[in-house]
Amino acid sequence: MPGGVLEFPDISVVYGRYAALTELSADVGGWLLSYAGLDAGGIAVAMASNVAGAASLGLEPDAERAKAALRAGVCDFVVNELGEALRILKNEIRQRRGVSVVLTGAVDAMLAEIVARGVQPDVLAFPVPELGALGARALGADAGRGLVPITWGVEREAARWLPVLDGLAIGALEKRDARARWVEASPRYLGRSFAGQRFVRMTDSEADRFVAAAREAVAAGRVPVGVSIVRGGESVSIAP
Repeated sequence: MPGGVLEFPDISVVYGRYAALTELSADVGGWLLSYAGLDAGGIAVAMASNVAGAASLGLEPDAERAKAALRAGVCDFVVNELGEALRILKNEIRQRRGVSVVLTGAVDAMLAEIVARGVQPDVLAFPVPELGALGARALGADAGRGLVPITWGVEREAARWLPVLDGLAIGALEKRDARARWVEASPRYLGRSFAGQRFVRMTDSEADRFVAAAREAVAAGRVPVGVSIVRGGESVSIAP
């Protein structure tokens, strides 16, 4: 991947990392997650952490790629000194607020300094034996694979009508769990790169309720545009 060029993952990959993170704890406010590299996998981890409300520290050797990630909204800060990164993270972690910091430099040297200074992430998205031995938990690639993947979209005016469908999706869930937070928060944190895209996993009965609610909303004129839903690979088109 050339310097300064970002390769974004599929939204389902971001969701999988989010599901894995929130499986560790329903509330990750005040947690520190660390990952290495702003490749597609690293971007998925950073975005998943943003949606979940954790703090993240990414290690990226390519300063231009880190700046591109900042412009794209993947991270909030790009710094080249660990001390500066820690100052930002300490304040936000203390207040249990999500923040995404990328530290640029040689990854091995940055890791050595992190270990030497006693920085202890709660979660690691890449193996660091020294930190794992001190209690950092490994972030899985995915969770909740027994559920049905659901995507939805509208034919036009996405900013106006997708939030209505988002509310119907949340209402179809059997309980307000981490999936509800994802549906609510992911449009804000995933930014322009995923504008107009929606994804979550549901049980069959939840998916039935969501499709039925979408049909009723379109028929009643509350969503006066065409709606497309893909349920486990099966497409459903709802015309007004």
